[in-house]
Amino acid sequence: MSQPAVKQQQLQDAFELFTQVSEQLNGSYRVLETQVVNLNKELAAASVERSRLVAEIQTLQQEASRSKRLSSMGEMTARLAHQVRTPLSTALLYASQLDQPDLPRAQHDCFVERLLVGLRHLDHMVNDMLVFARGGQGGEEVVALSDLLEQVHQTLLPRLAENAAHWSVELDRNDIRLCCQREMLASVLANLATNALDACDSRPRLEWHAEVQGKTISLAFQDNGSGIPEDLQEHIFEPFFTTRSSGTGLGLAVARAVITAHQGDIEVDFGYRKGARFVIRLPLLDVQQQLPSERLNKQQKADSASLRYV
Repeated sequence: MSQPAVKQQQLQDAFELFTQVSEQLNGSYRVLETQVVNLNKELAAASVERSRLVAEIQTLQQEASRSKRLSSMGEMTARLAHQVRTPLSTALLYASQLDQPDLPRAQHDCFVERLLVGLRHLDHMVNDMLVFARGGQGGEEVVALSDLLEQVHQTLLPRLAENAAHWSVELDRNDIRLCCQREMLASVLANLATNALDACDSRPRLEWHAEVQGKTISLAFQDNGSGIPEDLQEHIFEPFFTTRSSGTGLGLAVARAVITAHQGDIEVDFGYRKGARFVIRLPLLDVQQQLPSERLNKQQKADSASLRYV
């Protein structure tokens, strides 16, 4: 065979080999493509299953938390029955005295005031019970932290003046905003401040410090009282635990339930030695963030606008 014929044969063999390898590669590529499609389907199914399992776990956790609270309601009922009896009996006693025709005005006003004190105490206990039972959940509202603390300040103003208490607020930013249930969260902060006033012997100092840490607000509250005894530290957030004869033991348990419902947490700074110091961490409301209700209203307006142009 001539030299040109040999080269022609070699080229033909090389082309046939190239064609054969190309077909094999195409076949392998199709197999891999099919495998990728199947893997993507499996990953999508696994992702859906994972989301379902996460949702189911969250539901179970919520049900477990609710069951635990409802289980505690039995113990709460027994304790409240005893605690409600005393202020209720006292309120009934004062109320029964008000219909005396010859009752002096000063005595009448005194009975009314004591009656109101007893009824407010009962209302406070019932409110704590209801908040604890539903886990601190409530409606949403955008609130500036400075406004919330000022609301608490105004609520406690008579008590602060009575005790000559020092009240200070220090914020590292003036535009700190929260998405929260305003009245419920204000009640928690007021309860912390009230506990501090009860713990301070003279000239109480109540200080609030807030700073933004990433997407979280760290709000610290400290007083100059006697602090929390070491043997009580691990029990203070437990329901029904109290060292006061007139307390329900639900104040801090309610505080934790409310803060948790706001996707936050509360803890005691046991390293603070000048009194008691609580640290509350809550999600920061971003300037661009919208509430679900705001997003819904915006979507409804967009839907209405699009319908007008159909």
